[in-house]
Amino acid sequence: MQKILRLITICCGGIFLFTAAPPSAAAQDYLFGVPRMQMLVTVNTDASVKIEYEISFRNNPIGHPIDVVDIGTPHSGYDLSNVRASIGGHPLSDIHVSTYIKPGFEVRLGPYAIKPGGTGTLHVEFTMPEMVYQDTTREDYASLRITPTWFGEKYVRGPTHLQVAIQLPESVKPAEALHQGLKFSTKAAAKQGALVGWDFPGVRLTGKNMVAVSFPKRDLQRVIHQSSIDLLVKWFEESPRARVVLGLVFLALLAVVFFRFSGGTGFSVFFILAAGSGFVFYHRPGIHLLAMPIIVVLLGLNEWLLARRKARYMPPIAEVEGGGIKRGLTAPEAAVLLELPIAKVLSLVIFGMLKKGVLRQTLAEPLTVEVDEAFRLDDKTLSDSERQRGKAYGAAALKRGIVVHHYEHSFLFLLQSNPGKPVREIQFGIPVKMLIQSSANRMKGFDLSDTQDYYRAIIRRATEQAAAIGDIPQRKKTIDRNFEWILMGENYGPVFDYGPTYRPIWWGRGPMSSAPAAPSAAPSGGGGTSFGDVASSFSGWAENTMGNMADAVSPGSLSLPDSTGGFLDLSGADHVTGEFFKALGSSSGGGGGGGCACAGCACACACAGGGR
Repeated sequence: MQKILRLITICCGGIFLFTAAPPSAAAQDYLFGVPRMQMLVTVNTDASVKIEYEISFRNNPIGHPIDVVDIGTPHSGYDLSNVRASIGGHPLSDIHVSTYIKPGFEVRLGPYAIKPGGTGTLHVEFTMPEMVYQDTTREDYASLRITPTWFGEKYVRGPTHLQVAIQLPESVKPAEALHQGLKFSTKAAAKQGALVGWDFPGVRLTGKNMVAVSFPKRDLQRVIHQSSIDLLVKWFEESPRARVVLGLVFLALLAVVFFRFSGGTGFSVFFILAAGSGFVFYHRPGIHLLAMPIIVVLLGLNEWLLARRKARYMPPIAEVEGGGIKRGLTAPEAAVLLELPIAKVLSLVIFGMLKKGVLRQTLAEPLTVEVDEAFRLDDKTLSDSERQRGKAYGAAALKRGIVVHHYEHSFLFLLQSNPGKPVREIQFGIPVKMLIQSSANRMKGFDLSDTQDYYRAIIRRATEQAAAIGDIPQRKKTIDRNFEWILMGENYGPVFDYGPTYRPIWWGRGPMSSAPAAPSAAPSGGGGTSFGDVASSFSGWAENTMGNMADAVSPGSLSLPDSTGGFLDLSGADHVTGEFFKALGSSSGGGGGGGCACAGCACACACAGGGR
């Protein structure tokens, strides 16, 4: 029975043969031939058609009596009241909606059932509305595309002489009728109008035999108009391979979107979504097509939101719109408000302390620094409270005539506690988190948007001012003064391209075992290096150094959202599902249907097939 149901599902509509006995038992005995089938389709002026079948059956001597015939229809718009049927000249009135074919109807043969070894010719005629379409290639033409019924290959024996004819409206001349790929076997002028036909002398009646015709629509009161989308859906409905491939693509994209959104959780929920999508797509191909651009848009939107979420690390700020600009922030604090990369924020802190002489560079690559003797705490103070360490740093800064900001204290503590370690190997997560929180607190009562615009203007002005100075010593002084602000710009490299080798002011301090390597260059005509020889060297070193700083701050230490963490944790759903099946395990010891196939010119078709 399962094999039979699968055959029913595969076929588009059909004529199903069975007896009054239980379907599973009867279907196993069906074995018959269809030596001849004739189909006449008459086009009506209201876009409907009249379909007439003459189907000759030859039942196998060991076959079950053929006592019911199911006829598949193009769509469910048929009316049982206009269905007429007869066999051997005997009218048949026992006609009902089919319980096996959807859409379709069944004709019960009653006392005229075809016995084993017997023959019989069934005549069926009915009207189908909404079948004649606007031809998409010619404005003044209409189009009709149709296929006769067919039967399941398992039950049919021998070839069939199939003949299909279409009676066109009265004024249509034979020369005006155009085929749509499959040439006519005959064209003739009849009293009712042109008659076109196709002759298939020996076909296996186990599949489609599609025919199509275009003709002038001047006699028609109306035609059915289809958009390009309608045609695409029609083609998609008739393309099982395309539906399977596109279904797999959709599931793959759905998996990417879902698990990126949920951070790899919710396998049970995904399974339900995938199964539901497959069910809907099987029954509604149009929704399947519509879902494809939607899932692509969702994929792009999800990735954009994840990337944006990863970049954001500021906590909520109690700002006041129109509250004014918060001035006086340091470069690292401004970088936090602008949500520049964390690695750049950390670099600005380190570079700032090098510039003030609080730190000394001992190695350029990888960047390694040490705390200056004046700010190095003794063991007792180092192990003392943060408050006591802050007083010691403040006293040392006062003697130097500089300012050591509160957020710099914890950085100095970590650097002194990890002597000789490259900066990128020290975890600065807690100090950076404190800097972020401190910067957010300083914005209370101010306007965040206006403040951000203010510091963007400072960065832009510092960059433009340095780049505009032609005097080399003066330009270097300007860069030294605005060094951190210039590095906050998106394209700071060209600012340093001013001729001689640029070195930041801290470069000459302390015992440095290496420095950024300057590219060798032959002296120019004046004996100096060419424009920008070493500037790119320093900017490249700075870029690499700031990039390496990313290793010194883990997202977890900042409570930052991980880019792979998604927006919704569905691990609880997985747990509940697992517990449900665990409890469940511990407590336990016809189908088919006549669809329409339309492609090329706008059309409608009467599909039928898969008889058992």
